[in-house]
Amino acid sequence: MAGIDKMIRQIQDDTKTVCDDMIAAAQAKAEKILADAKKEADKISADRKKRTAAHIADIEKRGESSAALEERKVALYTKQSIINDMLNTGMKTAKDLPDDEYFALILKMIEKNSQPQDGVIFFGKKDLARLPLNYIDKINSVSKGKLTLSDNAAAIDAGFILSYGGIEENCSFDAIFMSGKDNLSDRAGRLLF
Repeated sequence: MAGIDKMIRQIQDDTKTVCDDMIAAAQAKAEKILADAKKEADKISADRKKRTAAHIADIEKRGESSAALEERKVALYTKQSIINDMLNTGMKTAKDLPDDEYFALILKMIEKNSQPQDGVIFFGKKDLARLPLNYIDKINSVSKGKLTLSDNAAAIDAGFILSYGGIEENCSFDAIFMSGKDNLSDRAGRLLF
């Protein structure tokens, strides 16, 4: 678990660095927009001396408002991109764990998601080929009900599918990350920003 925490901290540190760089770039762009808006206001003022000071102030205000809006748009897009990248990196990190850590994580997921009834567990082709010896015994030691290992590969990349009387619970990494994406995005956003 300490390894996962360390990886998460590393991902968070890397993400924070990328975020800081992107926000700095967004701020620089916003400053350029403000500078361009100011130049435009000054040019209009010089070209049309008949304009009143109120008109000039109005143009500057619109330029600043536009720049502020653009800055907010860029910041929001940047934050969303960073969070999506972080989630994708987290999922890839989980998928690429060494076998012992990966299958220990799978056991925790089975313990959390299993039902107190007999069922069947399906793994993807890659996981079926690398299952540790007697892994079904370990599965059943943490499962709330007895699970039978299916020889048929599920169409998933990582994780597993539990089937209870024809009702399937998709516990693939893709499904879990997608179902928890909003919650994870909110939590990541609070941590990063």
